[in-house]
Amino acid sequence: MNWEAKKSSSDTVDFSEIVKKAYDKGVNETEITVEKLLEDIKADLRQIVIC
Repeated sequence: MNWEAKKSSSDTVDFSEIVKKAYDKGVNETEITVEKLLEDIKADLRQIVIC
């Protein structure tokens, strides 16, 4: 049970980092499209599931 709580906490941190990264990329990169941003988010989220 303790391991599950740690895993959930780690996933929350990973998810927060993904959202922050996507926000920063959307704000700072002038050439990025919504489609490209969504592709990047999907790829990052898949990495959480794989790990």
